[in-house]
Amino acid sequence: MRLPMKGDEVDVEEFTKMVDTFIENGFNYFDTAHGYVDEKSETALRECLTSRYSREAYILTDKLSSNYFDKQEEIRPFFESQLEACGVEYFDFYLMHAQDAGIYEKYKRLSAYETALELKKEG
Repeated sequence: MRLPMKGDEVDVEEFTKMVDTFIENGFNYFDTAHGYVDEKSETALRECLTSRYSREAYILTDKLSSNYFDKQEEIRPFFESQLEACGVEYFDFYLMHAQDAGIYEKYKRLSAYETALELKKEG
């Protein structure tokens, strides 16, 4: 996700205008990941989108990224921290980020796919 910046910080005023224009023109899909924009993307979405629009007004995708967990037990708390950072109770889509052979093996070994399916069942 590319965001307007003021130095090292997200330009909240400009990003808010972008969100409004995007939604006003019939678009509603927003995609983020914890590591985007030096870990500022999720909170910028909370400030400029999720705190300002009803949950039905947009579709939100986030991602499980392999560099944020080393044990299966770390996946759920990471996921919950992402929900909090984005200011939502659920994601419409939760993707497995940057899949290659090595990452796929890590996700399999740590039951990441099964954990994601459990989270999906829980809503």
